Amino acid sequence: MKDINPIYNKTSNKEIQLSFGELWNESEVSGNQHNLVKEEANNLEYQCSSINGIVPGTLIQDFETFINYLSAHSIQLTNKMEHISRKHLPEINKRITVRNETATAYTEQIYYPYIHFFYFLALSGRLFEKVLGKGGKMILHPTERIALYKKLTDIEKYFFLLETFWVDVNWAKLLDRSDNPLIDSLHELFFICTQEKAGKVISLRNNNRWKLPYRLYDWNFFYLYFEWFGFWQCEIDQESVDSFGNKSNYFAKSIKLTFLGTKLIPILLLDRYIQIWNVSERRIHGEINPIPRSKLNEIGYIDLPKKERNIILKKMNEDQSSQPFFLPFQQLFPKESLQSTLPRNKRRFTKGIYTFKVTFEKNIWRKVILSSQHTMEDLHDIILEAYDFDNDHLYSFFMDGEKWSMDCISSPDDDSEGPKADKVQVGDLGFITGQRFLYLYDYGDEWQFLIEVEDIKETNPESFQPYLKESKGEGPEQYFFDEDWFE
Repeated sequence: MKDINPIYNKTSNKEIQLSFGELWNESEVSGNQHNLVKEEANNLEYQCSSINGIVPGTLIQDFETFINYLSAHSIQLTNKMEHISRKHLPEINKRITVRNETATAYTEQIYYPYIHFFYFLALSGRLFEKVLGKGGKMILHPTERIALYKKLTDIEKYFFLLETFWVDVNWAKLLDRSDNPLIDSLHELFFICTQEKAGKVISLRNNNRWKLPYRLYDWNFFYLYFEWFGFWQCEIDQESVDSFGNKSNYFAKSIKLTFLGTKLIPILLLDRYIQIWNVSERRIHGEINPIPRSKLNEIGYIDLPKKERNIILKKMNEDQSSQPFFLPFQQLFPKESLQSTLPRNKRRFTKGIYTFKVTFEKNIWRKVILSSQHTMEDLHDIILEAYDFDNDHLYSFFMDGEKWSMDCISSPDDDSEGPKADKVQVGDLGFITGQRFLYLYDYGDEWQFLIEVEDIKETNPESFQPYLKESKGEGPEQYFFDEDWFE
């Protein structure tokens, strides 16, 4: 953005861009005078300033502690949610600075908000992947990207994590919901922040602008996620937390803007507008392989003043796909400290023969074979044929394994948004061996089948018909008739 100037140390006679520690220390302001860090221009070092231990530098250190622990241990995931097993959570909790002090040996991952947040960053940033381990249990496996991550500067690590959160994390899943209710209220809160100076306390409970208290009801730990990124400091609304009676919920009474937040928020709001950049948001509008920052055909309603709305609509029609996420932030930091990030996943069409294991129950499964050129509707057809079901109902594939999530490829006759099964080829989806997803047939009876990608033979398939390779167990009866009903 043209109106964002480099941040510099005014105690020096040179314009020197500042470190995270200095940016944080500039949070307290009086008029236009910043409370600046007194430090020689040629002796600036990365600092981990601490306010309750929660600043960007601490975030980076804690995240590295987290991924080092995961890399050094065999991390088995829970069966249902595929979260880190309770065996490891207390030990990770001890090693980081933001802890759940009331956790017990039975506390699950979702009740460790800091660890839960890191888990999503690690997976969405593809530093780890879920793979099938011994006994059919899913485990976390480190990828080669961890070595690339560790070569980044601290500021580059910060922006990689911010990019992962902003672009790659599915916010609905992080909220444990089937939809993402935060988009509109995010715009509104960020716009309010752009109108204020560092150190300003913004009330979230007595603020009638855009009916803010009502609009922010679902934010939960997202208040803290942005605090951990150094945007603001939260004041907990303990009364609301206590009255809600659920330890997995968080409410904030107010936020206090940091100097770093006042610089990053305007760029995120306008230059990195989330509906243009977030992969999950783009997928909702039917993109098979969403490309962040490419042209967007449609966008949701933007409840912002005309000037800001027009800037965003212009960005929507621009192709920024060659831009790295960190580009507009470079001017805020020393040039050499923000030059690189990890490569983005450009999903290619993978030609080959695919083996899918489709399981109804433990000892009831079918293995079906398709080529990369077949569609997900073809997969639907061969599954019904294999289980001897009539093909007379709607269906969906939930690619994250969670029923009714937004990460969905649906029946062509389904009037919901998102990609349709007859338009998506198997080779489009970047499948990897061991990947699992959910097939749901008949929205009334909700027949559910777990699909595992058992094998991929990369080849150039010629004429090929889907077929049933192997089966075990007698399949369920699609329709149950009570004979007494006819008497």
